[in-house]
Amino acid sequence: MSGTPYIDGATLDEAAEAIRQGKKLEALAGILKCSPEHLARLLNLPAKSSANMVAEPSVDLWAVEKLEGQL
Repeated sequence: MSGTPYIDGATLDEAAEAIRQGKKLEALAGILKCSPEHLARLLNLPAKSSANMVAEPSVDLWAVEKLEGQL
C-alpha cells in the first residue's frame, strides 16, 4: 500500500463541487486526510501552486452577450 487514503467517486464529486463553490483545496484535503497534491491529482486539477487551484479564465466567456447590444 502506498499510504494514501482511498477516496470514493462520490466523495471526489462532492470535493470537486466544493472547489467550484470556492472552498480551499487545502481545507478539503485536511478533511479527507490526504495531501493537497494528492487530491488535486485525483480531481485532475492543474499541477501548479496549490494556493489558488481555481484559475481565472483568460477568455471573456460573456463577450458575445456584451457585444450583441452594439450590433
